[in-house]
Amino acid sequence: MTVAKYANLILAGRSGERYCFQTWPLQTQFRPVGAVFFITKRVLTNTTFRRAHHEVIHIGQTSNMSNPLGAPSDLAAFEKHGANCVCVYPASDEAYRIDMVKDLMEHHRPVLAI
Repeated sequence: MTVAKYANLILAGRSGERYCFQTWPLQTQFRPVGAVFFITKRVLTNTTFRRAHHEVIHIGQTSNMSNPLGAPSDLAAFEKHGANCVCVYPASDEAYRIDMVKDLMEHHRPVLAI
């Protein structure tokens, strides 16, 4: 089954650094790579040009995107807040991912911190 990828999303951290995230439907299955990810509620703001905005629900990092969300209860918590999108920034270095998450969390203030 082929999953449709959404447009990329540029997000800035508190430092001013800008990161380009790939955006996918929440149920997308990924390969086991390290990444920083956002769980968002993606809302179309202009259907003609397919523009959307993202309400940040959770920011995290993982060494294995094939299971980034942990337990099924975590997914249910995200969906309770309207989550329908995962934004992914591949990064193999754990220290870099941790610093990036801190930078992004200080700027975006996610709803859930699991």
